[in-house]
Amino acid sequence: MIKFWFYAIVMLLLIFIGLTVGSANDSMIVFDFLIVKANISVATVLVIGVGFGFVLGVYACLLLCLKLWFKAKLTQVSLNKLKKQQENTSKEVG
Repeated sequence: MIKFWFYAIVMLLLIFIGLTVGSANDSMIVFDFLIVKANISVATVLVIGVGFGFVLGVYACLLLCLKLWFKAKLTQVSLNKLKKQQENTSKEVG
């Protein structure tokens, strides 16, 4: 649990430093969407990128956890079937 909090604090510190440095830059970027063009500051692009990366990372983590959870459930079901099969064969023999 301490390892988790250490990583969380380091990540928050890095994000904070990055956002602080990025917000100090007042230059504008011409951002071309499919239909319109917009002038956006570098700080805004940085915040959008960090937010999108965070959401994408959480989504990937949840997918991985869900995949491992289903794999554990399937393994548990097959283990229960094998136990039941072993009990049936031991009752027939005994």
